[in-house]
Amino acid sequence: MTSHVQILGIGHSTPTQVLTNEALIARFGLKVDAEWIEQRTGIRDRHWLQDGETTSDLAVAAAELALAQAGVRSTEVERIVLATISPDHPSPSTATIVERKLGARCAAFDLSAACAGFLYGLELGAMSVRAGARNVLVIAADARSRFIDKHDPRSAVLFADGAAAVLLGPADAPGLLAIHLGAEGRERMGAHMPAGGAAMPTTAATVEAGLHFLVVDGKREIFDLFVAYTREACDAVLSQAGITIDDVDLFITHQGNARMVELTVGALGVDPARAMNNIAHHGNTSSATVPIALSEAIASGRLASGQTALLTSVGAGYTFGAALYRMP
Repeated sequence: MTSHVQILGIGHSTPTQVLTNEALIARFGLKVDAEWIEQRTGIRDRHWLQDGETTSDLAVAAAELALAQAGVRSTEVERIVLATISPDHPSPSTATIVERKLGARCAAFDLSAACAGFLYGLELGAMSVRAGARNVLVIAADARSRFIDKHDPRSAVLFADGAAAVLLGPADAPGLLAIHLGAEGRERMGAHMPAGGAAMPTTAATVEAGLHFLVVDGKREIFDLFVAYTREACDAVLSQAGITIDDVDLFITHQGNARMVELTVGALGVDPARAMNNIAHHGNTSSATVPIALSEAIASGRLASGQTALLTSVGAGYTFGAALYRMP
Protein backbone atom coordinates (compact mmCIF):
# COMPACT_ATOMS: atom_id res chain seq x y z
CA MET A 1 0.00 0.00 0.00
CA THR A 2 1.24 3.49 -0.81
CA SER A 3 -0.20 6.93 -0.26
CA HIS A 4 1.83 8.74 -2.93
CA VAL A 5 1.21 8.53 -6.67
CA GLN A 6 3.44 9.95 -9.41
CA ILE A 7 3.30 10.19 -13.18
CA LEU A 8 6.17 7.94 -14.26
CA GLY A 9 5.76 8.70 -17.96
CA ILE A 10 3.54 10.79 -20.23
CA GLY A 11 2.98 11.09 -23.96
CA HIS A 12 0.45 12.29 -26.49
CA SER A 13 -0.47 11.51 -30.06
CA THR A 14 -2.40 13.30 -32.80
CA PRO A 15 -3.16 12.15 -36.36
CA THR A 16 -0.79 13.18 -39.14
CA GLN A 17 -3.65 14.68 -41.16
CA VAL A 18 -3.87 18.40 -40.37
CA LEU A 19 -6.78 20.48 -41.63
CA THR A 20 -6.40 24.24 -41.60
CA ASN A 21 -9.52 26.37 -41.45
CA GLU A 22 -9.15 27.14 -45.15
CA ALA A 23 -8.78 23.45 -46.05
CA LEU A 24 -11.80 22.50 -43.93
CA ILE A 25 -13.97 25.17 -45.57
CA ALA A 26 -12.91 24.09 -49.06
CA ARG A 27 -13.36 20.34 -48.46
CA PHE A 28 -16.86 20.51 -46.99
CA GLY A 29 -18.21 23.68 -48.57
CA LEU A 30 -18.79 25.43 -45.26
CA LYS A 31 -20.56 28.79 -45.53
CA VAL A 32 -18.09 30.57 -43.23
CA ASP A 33 -14.60 31.99 -43.61
CA ALA A 34 -11.35 31.27 -41.77
CA GLU A 35 -11.51 34.53 -39.83
CA TRP A 36 -15.03 33.68 -38.57
CA ILE A 37 -13.76 30.34 -37.23
CA GLU A 38 -10.71 31.76 -35.50
CA GLN A 39 -12.57 34.69 -33.94
CA ARG A 40 -15.22 32.44 -32.41
CA THR A 41 -13.15 29.41 -31.43
CA GLY A 42 -9.48 30.39 -31.48
CA ILE A 43 -8.80 27.38 -33.73
CA ARG A 44 -6.53 27.65 -36.77
CA ASP A 45 -6.09 23.98 -37.59
CA ARG A 46 -6.92 20.56 -36.19
CA HIS A 47 -5.89 16.90 -36.53
CA TRP A 48 -8.32 14.35 -37.99
CA LEU A 49 -7.96 10.62 -38.45
CA GLN A 50 -7.59 9.36 -42.00
CA ASP A 51 -9.53 6.41 -43.41
CA GLY A 52 -8.48 3.18 -41.75
CA GLU A 53 -7.19 4.85 -38.57
CA THR A 54 -8.93 4.34 -35.24
CA THR A 55 -9.22 5.70 -31.71
CA SER A 56 -7.25 2.69 -30.45
CA ASP A 57 -4.37 3.59 -32.79
CA LEU A 58 -4.13 7.02 -31.16
CA ALA A 59 -4.34 5.50 -27.68
CA VAL A 60 -1.59 2.98 -28.40
CA ALA A 61 0.76 5.62 -29.83
CA ALA A 62 0.32 7.80 -26.74
CA ALA A 63 0.70 4.83 -24.37
CA GLU A 64 3.90 3.70 -26.06
CA LEU A 65 5.42 7.14 -25.53
CA ALA A 66 4.46 7.13 -21.84
CA LEU A 67 5.89 3.63 -21.35
CA ALA A 68 9.13 4.51 -23.16
CA GLN A 69 9.61 7.61 -21.03
CA ALA A 70 9.12 5.55 -17.87
CA GLY A 71 11.31 2.69 -19.10
CA VAL A 72 8.50 0.20 -18.48
CA ARG A 73 7.58 -2.72 -20.78
CA SER A 74 3.96 -3.22 -21.80
CA THR A 75 4.04 -6.65 -20.14
CA GLU A 76 4.65 -4.89 -16.82
CA VAL A 77 1.43 -2.85 -17.02
CA GLU A 78 -1.08 -4.00 -14.39
CA ARG A 79 -4.15 -2.01 -15.43
CA ILE A 80 -5.37 0.01 -18.42
CA VAL A 81 -8.05 2.66 -17.93
CA LEU A 82 -9.23 4.26 -21.18
CA ALA A 83 -11.41 7.37 -21.11
CA THR A 84 -13.24 7.74 -24.41
CA ILE A 85 -16.59 8.61 -25.93
CA SER A 86 -15.30 7.64 -29.38
CA PRO A 87 -14.75 3.88 -29.05
CA ASP A 88 -13.65 1.74 -31.96
CA HIS A 89 -16.86 -0.30 -31.48
CA PRO A 90 -19.89 0.01 -29.19
CA SER A 91 -18.72 -3.32 -27.74
CA PRO A 92 -16.29 -4.68 -26.62
CA SER A 93 -14.26 -2.03 -24.81
CA THR A 94 -11.59 -0.24 -26.82
CA ALA A 95 -9.24 -0.72 -23.86
CA THR A 96 -9.05 -4.43 -24.66
CA ILE A 97 -8.07 -3.58 -28.25
CA VAL A 98 -5.40 -1.21 -26.94
CA GLU A 99 -4.18 -3.95 -24.63
CA ARG A 100 -3.83 -6.40 -27.53
CA LYS A 101 -2.00 -3.89 -29.72
CA LEU A 102 0.40 -3.03 -26.88
CA GLY A 103 1.08 -6.68 -26.10
CA ALA A 104 -0.11 -6.30 -22.51
CA ARG A 105 -2.24 -8.67 -20.44
CA CYS A 106 -4.03 -7.08 -17.51
CA ALA A 107 -7.34 -5.64 -16.39
CA ALA A 108 -8.50 -3.21 -19.09
CA PHE A 109 -11.71 -1.22 -19.43
CA ASP A 110 -13.28 1.92 -20.88
CA LEU A 111 -14.96 4.71 -18.95
CA SER A 112 -17.35 7.31 -20.29
CA ALA A 113 -17.28 10.76 -18.69
CA ALA A 114 -17.06 12.90 -21.84
CA CYS A 115 -14.53 15.74 -21.62
CA ALA A 116 -13.91 15.08 -17.91
CA GLY A 117 -12.94 11.49 -18.69
CA PHE A 118 -9.21 11.87 -18.09
CA LEU A 119 -9.77 13.18 -14.56
CA TYR A 120 -12.16 10.33 -13.79
CA GLY A 121 -9.54 7.91 -15.11
CA LEU A 122 -6.82 9.61 -13.09
CA GLU A 123 -8.71 8.99 -9.86
CA LEU A 124 -9.33 5.32 -10.72
CA GLY A 125 -5.68 4.89 -11.67
CA ALA A 126 -4.47 6.54 -8.47
CA MET A 127 -6.75 4.33 -6.39
CA SER A 128 -5.27 1.25 -8.09
CA VAL A 129 -1.74 2.41 -7.28
CA ARG A 130 -2.67 3.13 -3.67
CA ALA A 131 -4.12 -0.38 -3.48
CA GLY A 132 -0.81 -1.90 -4.55
CA ALA A 133 -0.52 -1.73 -8.37
CA ARG A 134 2.83 -0.47 -9.64
CA ASN A 135 2.17 0.41 -13.28
CA VAL A 136 -1.24 1.76 -14.27
CA LEU A 137 -1.89 3.25 -17.71
CA VAL A 138 -4.52 5.99 -17.82
CA ILE A 139 -5.32 6.98 -21.39
CA ALA A 140 -7.72 9.56 -22.82
CA ALA A 141 -8.45 9.17 -26.52
CA ASP A 142 -11.19 10.59 -28.70
CA ALA A 143 -11.86 10.75 -32.43
CA ARG A 144 -14.72 13.23 -32.60
CA SER A 145 -14.28 13.75 -36.34
CA ARG A 146 -15.97 10.35 -36.76
CA PHE A 147 -19.15 11.51 -35.01
CA ILE A 148 -19.93 14.95 -36.41
CA ASP A 149 -21.82 16.33 -39.38
CA LYS A 150 -18.90 17.71 -41.37
CA HIS A 151 -21.18 20.09 -43.25
CA ASP A 152 -22.36 21.74 -40.01
CA PRO A 153 -19.98 24.64 -39.23
CA ARG A 154 -20.69 24.52 -35.46
CA SER A 155 -19.37 20.97 -35.19
CA ALA A 156 -16.91 20.68 -38.06
CA VAL A 157 -14.76 23.64 -37.06
CA LEU A 158 -14.57 22.73 -33.39
CA PHE A 159 -13.97 19.01 -32.88
CA ALA A 160 -10.81 17.06 -33.53
CA ASP A 161 -8.91 13.86 -32.70
CA GLY A 162 -6.11 13.09 -30.26
CA ALA A 163 -4.92 11.02 -27.32
CA ALA A 164 -2.66 11.26 -24.30
CA ALA A 165 -1.51 8.72 -21.73
CA VAL A 166 0.09 8.75 -18.31
CA LEU A 167 1.73 5.83 -16.55
CA LEU A 168 1.03 6.06 -12.84
CA GLY A 169 3.06 4.40 -10.13
CA PRO A 170 3.96 4.60 -6.43
CA ALA A 171 6.34 7.29 -5.21
CA ASP A 172 8.16 8.37 -2.06
CA ALA A 173 6.96 11.98 -2.35
CA PRO A 174 3.59 13.49 -3.24
CA GLY A 175 2.85 13.92 -6.92
CA LEU A 176 -0.91 13.74 -7.23
CA LEU A 177 -1.97 16.03 -4.39
CA ALA A 178 -5.76 15.86 -4.64
CA ILE A 179 -8.64 15.00 -6.96
CA HIS A 180 -12.27 16.08 -6.85
CA LEU A 181 -14.93 14.64 -9.17
CA GLY A 182 -18.58 15.54 -9.59
CA ALA A 183 -21.57 15.15 -11.85
CA GLU A 184 -25.03 16.66 -12.23
CA GLY A 185 -27.33 14.81 -14.58
CA ARG A 186 -29.29 17.39 -16.55
CA GLU A 187 -32.07 16.96 -19.10
CA ARG A 188 -30.17 19.29 -21.42
CA MET A 189 -26.87 17.44 -21.52
CA GLY A 190 -24.65 19.99 -23.24
CA ALA A 191 -23.85 17.63 -26.09
CA HIS A 192 -25.24 14.25 -27.07
CA MET A 193 -25.87 11.85 -29.95
CA PRO A 194 -29.63 11.16 -30.12
CA ALA A 195 -29.54 7.73 -31.76
CA GLY A 196 -27.53 4.55 -31.48
CA GLY A 197 -28.36 3.62 -27.88
CA ALA A 198 -31.16 1.84 -26.06
CA ALA A 199 -33.29 5.01 -26.01
CA MET A 200 -33.25 5.22 -29.82
CA PRO A 201 -31.80 2.13 -31.49
CA THR A 202 -30.17 2.43 -34.88
CA THR A 203 -32.50 2.09 -37.85
CA ALA A 204 -32.36 3.15 -41.48
CA ALA A 205 -34.60 6.07 -40.50
CA THR A 206 -32.26 7.33 -37.74
CA VAL A 207 -29.31 7.17 -40.10
CA GLU A 208 -31.24 8.97 -42.83
CA ALA A 209 -32.25 11.68 -40.35
CA GLY A 210 -28.66 12.26 -39.23
CA LEU A 211 -29.47 11.35 -35.63
CA HIS A 212 -26.08 9.72 -35.05
CA PHE A 213 -24.23 13.03 -35.28
CA LEU A 214 -23.23 15.04 -32.23
CA VAL A 215 -25.77 17.70 -31.21
CA VAL A 216 -24.43 20.62 -29.15
CA ASP A 217 -26.53 22.95 -26.97
CA GLY A 218 -26.31 26.75 -27.12
CA LYS A 219 -22.94 28.33 -26.38
CA ARG A 220 -24.17 30.72 -23.69
CA GLU A 221 -25.76 27.95 -21.63
CA ILE A 222 -22.69 25.73 -21.92
CA PHE A 223 -20.28 28.55 -21.06
CA ASP A 224 -22.21 29.54 -17.93
CA LEU A 225 -22.36 25.95 -16.64
CA PHE A 226 -18.73 25.33 -17.57
CA VAL A 227 -17.54 28.23 -15.43
CA ALA A 228 -19.79 27.27 -12.51
CA TYR A 229 -18.71 23.61 -12.47
CA THR A 230 -15.05 24.54 -12.92
CA ARG A 231 -15.21 26.92 -9.97
CA GLU A 232 -16.87 24.26 -7.82
CA ALA A 233 -14.27 21.62 -8.70
CA CYS A 234 -11.30 23.95 -8.27
CA ASP A 235 -12.51 25.26 -4.92
CA ALA A 236 -12.95 21.69 -3.67
CA VAL A 237 -9.58 20.37 -4.81
CA LEU A 238 -7.66 23.40 -3.52
CA SER A 239 -9.39 23.01 -0.16
CA GLN A 240 -8.44 19.32 -0.06
CA ALA A 241 -4.80 20.15 -0.67
CA GLY A 242 -4.78 23.12 1.70
CA ILE A 243 -3.46 25.58 -0.89
CA THR A 244 -4.84 28.55 -2.84
CA ILE A 245 -5.02 29.39 -6.52
CA ASP A 246 -2.00 31.65 -6.00
CA ASP A 247 0.07 28.57 -5.16
CA VAL A 248 -0.64 27.06 -8.58
CA ASP A 249 2.09 27.50 -11.21
CA LEU A 250 0.12 26.27 -14.24
CA PHE A 251 -3.64 26.17 -14.84
CA ILE A 252 -4.89 23.67 -17.44
CA THR A 253 -8.59 23.67 -18.14
CA HIS A 254 -10.50 21.81 -20.86
CA GLN A 255 -9.39 23.17 -24.23
CA GLY A 256 -12.87 23.18 -25.72
CA ASN A 257 -12.90 26.69 -27.14
CA ALA A 258 -10.34 29.47 -26.71
CA ARG A 259 -13.03 31.91 -25.63
CA MET A 260 -14.23 29.41 -23.01
CA VAL A 261 -10.68 29.09 -21.68
CA GLU A 262 -10.30 32.87 -21.49
CA LEU A 263 -13.67 33.26 -19.75
CA THR A 264 -12.82 30.58 -17.18
CA VAL A 265 -9.37 31.99 -16.47
CA GLY A 266 -10.87 35.42 -15.94
CA ALA A 267 -13.67 34.15 -13.70
CA LEU A 268 -11.20 32.34 -11.44
CA GLY A 269 -8.84 35.31 -11.29
CA VAL A 270 -5.98 33.36 -12.84
CA ASP A 271 -3.21 35.29 -14.57
CA PRO A 272 -3.51 34.32 -18.28
CA ALA A 273 0.27 33.88 -18.33
CA ARG A 274 -0.19 30.94 -15.94
CA ALA A 275 -2.82 29.20 -18.11
CA MET A 276 -2.41 26.79 -21.01
CA ASN A 277 -4.25 27.56 -24.24
CA ASN A 278 -3.19 25.21 -27.04
CA ILE A 279 -6.51 24.92 -28.86
CA ALA A 280 -5.26 26.87 -31.91
CA HIS A 281 -3.50 23.79 -33.30
CA HIS A 282 -5.49 20.96 -31.72
CA GLY A 283 -9.17 21.89 -31.64
CA ASN A 284 -11.47 20.22 -29.12
CA THR A 285 -10.28 16.63 -28.60
CA SER A 286 -12.80 15.98 -25.80
CA SER A 287 -11.30 13.82 -23.03
CA ALA A 288 -7.79 14.22 -24.45
CA THR A 289 -7.51 18.02 -24.25
CA VAL A 290 -6.25 18.26 -20.66
CA PRO A 291 -3.64 15.46 -20.81
CA ILE A 292 -2.38 16.66 -24.22
CA ALA A 293 -1.87 20.12 -22.72
CA LEU A 294 -0.15 18.58 -19.69
CA SER A 295 2.12 16.50 -21.93
CA GLU A 296 3.09 19.56 -23.97
CA ALA A 297 3.66 21.64 -20.83
CA ILE A 298 6.05 19.04 -19.40
CA ALA A 299 7.86 18.47 -22.70
CA SER A 300 8.41 22.21 -23.21
CA GLY A 301 9.58 22.83 -19.64
CA ARG A 302 6.60 25.05 -18.91
CA LEU A 303 5.84 22.77 -15.95
CA ALA A 304 9.14 22.11 -14.17
CA SER A 305 10.30 20.16 -11.14
CA GLY A 306 8.64 21.31 -7.92
CA GLN A 307 5.88 23.21 -9.72
CA THR A 308 2.17 22.53 -9.30
CA ALA A 309 -0.47 22.21 -12.02
CA LEU A 310 -4.22 22.51 -11.55
CA LEU A 311 -6.06 20.34 -14.07
CA THR A 312 -9.78 20.80 -14.57
CA SER A 313 -12.48 19.90 -17.06
CA VAL A 314 -16.23 19.80 -17.61
CA GLY A 315 -17.96 17.26 -19.82
CA ALA A 316 -21.38 16.61 -21.25
CA GLY A 317 -23.94 15.11 -18.99
CA TYR A 318 -22.69 17.05 -16.98
CA THR A 319 -19.49 15.64 -15.50
CA PHE A 320 -16.70 17.71 -13.99
CA GLY A 321 -13.54 17.46 -11.94
CA ALA A 322 -10.19 18.91 -10.93
CA ALA A 323 -6.82 17.54 -9.87
CA LEU A 324 -3.64 19.02 -8.44
CA TYR A 325 -0.33 17.57 -9.57
CA ARG A 326 3.17 18.50 -8.37
CA MET A 327 6.10 17.71 -10.65
CA PRO A 328 8.84 15.62 -8.98
